[in-house]
Amino acid sequence: MRAAKLMKPGEFRVVEIEKPVPGAGEVLLQVKEVGICASDVHWYQDGRIGETVMTEPLILGHEFAGVIAEAGPGVTNVRPGDRVAVEPAWPCFSCDMCAEGETNVCRNVRFCGTPPTDGAFREFMTWSACLVEPIPDSITFGEAAMLEPLAIGVYAAEIAGDLRGKKIGVFGVGAVGLSILQASRAAGCEKTFVTDLIPQRLELARRLGADEVFSARDSHLKEKIYEATSGRGLDVVFEAAGENDAIVAATEIVRPNGLVVIGGIPYDDRIILCAGTVRRKGLTIRLLRRSKNTLRRAIELVEAGKADVKSYITHRFPLDKLDQAFKVARDRPDGAVRVVVEV
Repeated sequence: MRAAKLMKPGEFRVVEIEKPVPGAGEVLLQVKEVGICASDVHWYQDGRIGETVMTEPLILGHEFAGVIAEAGPGVTNVRPGDRVAVEPAWPCFSCDMCAEGETNVCRNVRFCGTPPTDGAFREFMTWSACLVEPIPDSITFGEAAMLEPLAIGVYAAEIAGDLRGKKIGVFGVGAVGLSILQASRAAGCEKTFVTDLIPQRLELARRLGADEVFSARDSHLKEKIYEATSGRGLDVVFEAAGENDAIVAATEIVRPNGLVVIGGIPYDDRIILCAGTVRRKGLTIRLLRRSKNTLRRAIELVEAGKADVKSYITHRFPLDKLDQAFKVARDRPDGAVRVVVEV
């Protein structure tokens, strides 16, 4: 079977590898479509994220959907032919964090496309059956791949607590930011304020329900949002830009005793906070770590028409054009949001 391996930063090679066989509790997935996340771009450019370094060729890809080709021994929740979305983080289910239900911070997690676990840019792969969710025929494979960022958005809204009646900001509206926007609206927030550097993304955010949109380059951003909130500031700000400027702006624009949820990954793997601002305001800072048991709820939001993930997909490429696909995901021409690869 074919697989696209990242041989070194900036170089993919499509190779033939052996088709895997599912073990007990596993399924064999025929991969259909895979999205390119910003974290994938980190691997492509630098061969590392923070202290985790790629030391041998790696198959990337963790936003994906496919068809059950084979079910291993003991699998009863799905059967061959089922169309599924996939949770890409495979917890150990045995460490202290898993025992407490905090599977998103499992100490021994295996994550698709992160060393040493190969990801989804291949024709077939095995994965835990408990981490796949059947999807209805109304959801395409491309949309199903986008359920992964939507599940992150659902979890972000969840950890922010009761959003009903609150004014929230989403700073950075790529796929995760757009997912946070839609999940927050579904959770009943009063008004949404979003920022981004890319005009096309701001326009998409507006189409998906953002009440107020601003360029992140606007030198009067803080004043404008304070004016729009009668001088109070925002109750909750979600940072999804992966830029320290966005984190600093979030702490400046959120109200005293407000909440800032940081979800982006800065390229230098460092988060900058102004200690004076954070301390004087008595802010709560939370870090968003992937998702936690929210994939099914993401599916339900799309089924109910409360979230549109199809609009995230702005570019498509075949597997043998993966280099080109990653360059588009990296450089974001024409306001690219998500590039999807058809395997």
